[in-house]
Amino acid sequence: MAYKEIGGKRSYPKFKEQEPGAVLVEGHFRREIEGKYGKQFEYEDKGGDIIVLNGSGQLKYKMGFVKADDKVKVIYEGEELLTSGAMSGKMAHQFTVLRDGSNDTLEDLSDQGLYDEGIPEFEDL
Repeated sequence: MAYKEIGGKRSYPKFKEQEPGAVLVEGHFRREIEGKYGKQFEYEDKGGDIIVLNGSGQLKYKMGFVKADDKVKVIYEGEELLTSGAMSGKMAHQFTVLRDGSNDTLEDLSDQGLYDEGIPEFEDL
């Protein structure tokens, strides 16, 4: 049996200090927590260290498709000016969230809204 340390060093990357394309996290999503400034996401990297990302609009939305223990990669894409909605005219942090789907089943995809066997366009295939 191989053991590794868990709950290692904690870090809190600041989005403003990141360059577009920076990989913020590559590891397992552990949990969503309520921090001092609102929703935060906690991850464990390959080395056992803990990375905590503050929730922002787009990150909160994308993390809604991720379950605890999913392997993910979170990439910071910079800021973008919002042009519609309640936050129109404000800058918003943008992210790419990749989830390891190598073990997905059709049920997993359906639960996440990523597969619908009732789509009429595909019934004739």
